Formats: sequence, C-alpha cells, structure tokens
Amino acid sequence: MSDPFEPVHASLRRLPVFFVGGLPRSGTTWMQQLLNAHPELLCLGESRFADDLIPLLYQAMKQYGQKQMDPDRFWAPSVRPPMPEHTGPIFRSAFAALAGANIGDKNPDRLVAIGEKTPENIGALKMLWKAFPGSRFIHIVRDPRDGAVSGFVRFQRKIPKDFSREKYIAEYSRNWITRIRAVREDSGGSADYLEVRYEDLHANTGTVAAELFGFLGASTASELVAEAVKAASFETLSGGRQQGEEDPASHYRLGRAGGWREVLSTAEAEIAAREAGPLLAELDYI
Repeated sequence: MSDPFEPVHASLRRLPVFFVGGLPRSGTTWMQQLLNAHPELLCLGESRFADDLIPLLYQAMKQYGQKQMDPDRFWAPSVRPPMPEHTGPIFRSAFAALAGANIGDKNPDRLVAIGEKTPENIGALKMLWKAFPGSRFIHIVRDPRDGAVSGFVRFQRKIPKDFSREKYIAEYSRNWITRIRAVREDSGGSADYLEVRYEDLHANTGTVAAELFGFLGASTASELVAEAVKAASFETLSGGRQQGEEDPASHYRLGRAGGWREVLSTAEAEIAAREAGPLLAELDYI
C-alpha cells in the first residue's frame, strides 16, 4: 500500500534547509513566526532537532555499525553500514518527515526552503552544518539587559528563590557575550550565517524581513513582506494587545525594545554592562 505522504516527503527532502537560534528571550519565536508567515517558507517551532534527534540518529547508526561488525550474528555475507560522513540522507529524510508532520496548510509545491527554530541552535552550528552542508543559519541578538529582564519575568517559576535578579542579570550577560562570540567563531565568516539584531527587526520590520526572506531564497515582493509582517506582528501574536502593554504571563510579554531602562536599577545596569563587556559597544547597545 502506497504512502500518500511520500510525494510531499520527497518534495520537502529536496528543499534547502535553514535554522534559527539565539539566546532565550531574544526574539527567536517572533523570528520563527515571521519566517513561517511567508508562503514560500516553512519554519518549525522548537523541535530540538540538533539537541535530541541528531544525536539519537548518530547513536542508532553507531550501534547498527557495531552489530554489523559482530561475526557471531551472521551465517551469510552481511553488509557494511554507512560511514558517519555518509549519513546526510538520513538526516535530510528525518527533517523532511518532521517538516511534513507540521506543514499545516502550507502548499509544499510553493515552498523554497524549510527550517526550524530552537534557541539552543546557536550552540550546535558546527553539528548542523556537518549534518546539513550548505544550510543557512539566522542568529537573532538582543540587548542583554532587555533579554535578562524578560527572562527573569518569564522563567520566574524555574529560578531558585534565593537567586536574586542581580545574580540572574550577571549570569545572563556572561552567557550572552560567551555564546555570541562562540557562534560567530563557529560560523567562520560564512555567507550562510546571518546575524540580526532584535532592535533592528523591531524598528524596521519590513526592511529586515525582506532581507531575511531574500537570504533564504524567498520572494521579497512588497505585498508578501507586508502580509508576513502583519501576521507576525505583536498585536496579532499577543491576541490584540498593543506594543508596550505588558502581560507577564504571556510568551509575548511586552513587544518593546529598551524596556530595561524602566526596570533595572543603576547597579543592575552596571552589572550587565560589566559582564557583557565590549560586545555591548560593538553591537551599538552603548
């Protein structure tokens, strides 16, 4: 019996792949929603493909290879398992299957690229490029002071009660500079890596959205850009709230850049500036 999904799967398997990453509360979900709002792009939510599925697939192939090397298991000529460097088709098929399971009402014949957003992708760039040569990567960066404020509110239930906001800001800012520098180094200046500031996307959404769509090979026609921007606007995603109207319980909390100035004390802002170091100035945050 034929699988009715196979033609869709075959189509998705041939498409270029992209990934989105960034520190928590840096706008990765907004980025995912914006990209997925374009009719020629499919951008999945957090599948943790790099964190979970790629290692599991590697492990499965390794175990299979080990079993194939055991002469006591076979009474006739056996086969050689694929080498690790030849497992690309397995990853592409797995990713295509994941995309197909979440394609929704997208027209597969219209798609030009499929991708996925997981914040932790910024720590897996080398693995992703090894598994998907030629794939593109979008890294969204946000002022660590805003990221820390947003994270402290959003993850309050997970933060130990004795872990003060000052400590959280210091840790977030240290991670911010360390992880941004690491992913930049991993990218090696490749043209397949694009870094976007949350603040620029916020201030010039249409212009930056068009750049993102073009980077992924999708149409930058003005009407398509405008429709995607509207579909992924804060008002739409938050259920009708205007930018600046806060809902601490919502994933889309505030929708505004620079809000840290109204929240952080002078001492807390100084902690963030000290821990984040010269990268704050390099990214025009001071």
